[in-house]
Amino acid sequence: MEKQCREEKQVFEDKFWNMVGSQHMERILLLSMGFGTGHNAVAKVLQAEFQQQPGVQVEMIDLLDLIPKTFHPLLQNSYLGMLNRFPRFYHYLYDWTHQSKWIRSMSTGFIAKMGWTIRKKMNQLLDDLQPTKIVTTHPFALLVVPTRWLDIPSVGVITDYELHPVWFARVPDLLCIPRHLLSRTQIERIEWTLGTEILETGIPIDRSFYQEIPAEIAKENLGLPFKQPIVLMMGGGAGLGPFEELVKKARQLKEVHFVVMTGNNEQLFQMLSESFLEHHVQIESYRQDIPLWMSAADLLITKPGGVTITEAVAKQLPMYLFESFPGQEEANQQHLLTKKVAWATQPEIIHHQIEDFFSTDVKLKTCQRKCLELATPEAIDQIVSETLELDIANAKVFYL
Repeated sequence: MEKQCREEKQVFEDKFWNMVGSQHMERILLLSMGFGTGHNAVAKVLQAEFQQQPGVQVEMIDLLDLIPKTFHPLLQNSYLGMLNRFPRFYHYLYDWTHQSKWIRSMSTGFIAKMGWTIRKKMNQLLDDLQPTKIVTTHPFALLVVPTRWLDIPSVGVITDYELHPVWFARVPDLLCIPRHLLSRTQIERIEWTLGTEILETGIPIDRSFYQEIPAEIAKENLGLPFKQPIVLMMGGGAGLGPFEELVKKARQLKEVHFVVMTGNNEQLFQMLSESFLEHHVQIESYRQDIPLWMSAADLLITKPGGVTITEAVAKQLPMYLFESFPGQEEANQQHLLTKKVAWATQPEIIHHQIEDFFSTDVKLKTCQRKCLELATPEAIDQIVSETLELDIANAKVFYL
């Protein structure tokens, strides 16, 4: 009997302390929207870091996954289709929401109403997790959070080199932006007007991009030639860009080894693999070891996606940028051109630019020096630390 009492007492105490512990546990809800790959990539990096923190529970949600299955691919394909087929129309939409308060109000109202299609799932998710903090990598995410949860401390993490006004439609308590994006006067004006705190953290990327790997070791591990310059071509996770035209022109340079990354675009991989059989043109599909490839490369030819160019800056890898989509990619490109760590290119002139780049080491040394000034290896630590230190006194738990 005495043993049974002790066991029952122990069970009760365990349950009690588990309950107390859960009340003190930080519960982070990470929200993203998978238009493109950058928003989700940053969210996954933050998720992994939060999971390493003691007393922190984290759940990441791509809001597109909450949308009915019949509409999910439609939204994703419509977004990519608009960028590929009607870039000028997308440019107008982006500019209108950027410059016109009325259009911006209409757009944010539309997004908020779209939130009603996932409201039941969203409420269930929030009721189950009972988050103490909400972190988002997409400006639309806070617009679809039910109003009764908006007193929870929130953090916005920008994944491109532009601060779009949509972020101010429903302002997070803390907004983490790239460095050197705004002047101190601009930051103070926004903070005073909107009551948010702005922190220049930089864009968080996987820590492996800040690990120094000698080029010779990277080339040996990847089976790449030692004596030829290595030029990497990338079009993001979706493998977007005029790769056929680029490779046709670039392959004229027999003394350069080209590696073309097609991401998840299997159709592009098959087409390029069948079209280009030269030994100095290497076609690769989706790879997870991009930090190793960037360590081996001497030059990167890519679209100016926010995450990809941040990874290249971390690797001190010079860039030629092609076909920036209107909107955030144009802003990304302009930011890098201004900072002199990249140059714009087109398929017609790329082989001349590559020849010019390797004719001297002036551009390489200038770029590496500038990259060191722009790199933000502490971005992840800063964002996680500042998120956990946000005042939770105002956090509320609601019940239906």
